[in-house]
Amino acid sequence: MNAPSPFVVALSGSPRAGSNVDMLVESALLGAREAGADTLHLAARDLRVRACEACGPDPVEGGGDCIFHDDMDRVYDALMRATGVLVATPVFFSGPSAQLKLVIDRCNCITPVVAGKDVGPVFRRRRARTRRGAAIIVLGASDTPEPSRLTARGFLSWIGGRLLETMVWRHGDAELGAVARDAAALAAARALGARLAGPPLDPGASPAGGAPGTFTGTHSPGGTP
Repeated sequence: MNAPSPFVVALSGSPRAGSNVDMLVESALLGAREAGADTLHLAARDLRVRACEACGPDPVEGGGDCIFHDDMDRVYDALMRATGVLVATPVFFSGPSAQLKLVIDRCNCITPVVAGKDVGPVFRRRRARTRRGAAIIVLGASDTPEPSRLTARGFLSWIGGRLLETMVWRHGDAELGAVARDAAALAAARALGARLAGPPLDPGASPAGGAPGTFTGTHSPGGTP
């Protein structure tokens, strides 16, 4: 069977158009296109999405991703077709933006919980972990990227990907689009995007496993990412 054509999806969380996050994402997607991939940039600020209501376990019983239908339908479709996924966010209060987190939380149902009482959480992985994943995190000089990186890592696991690399860009002020003057950062993002356009991953290469089926644990630091 032929490998799927490369398709790199960027999900970004900046609340402002023309931001440093946006510029780094567009550089990454340029690199992906240069490497032969089709690309799509989904800016969370432009999506109309209701909050996750934690309706599980497995509320749609194999009939789709979510019982609610809004702009998340576009996101689910893109992530299903993606061979590479880029998560990009500014850091607010040490974590990802509210706009991005709203979308990420609605992806919990992609790997639904199917049991939990007495035996601990059991999840059904419906998508093999073949998608290449990366994160771009933009933050101030004294903040930490780690909570946002862990969120991206768990999200990618849940949608059938693996976080392979994280790019961190720090700024000294709140100037919109200041990264445009940082040629090295834009080049690094472009190279990252080219790597996301690479061949699908081997799901068996993940230490935590990556084939469809059930598993126990979480995507916490000590769980099964």
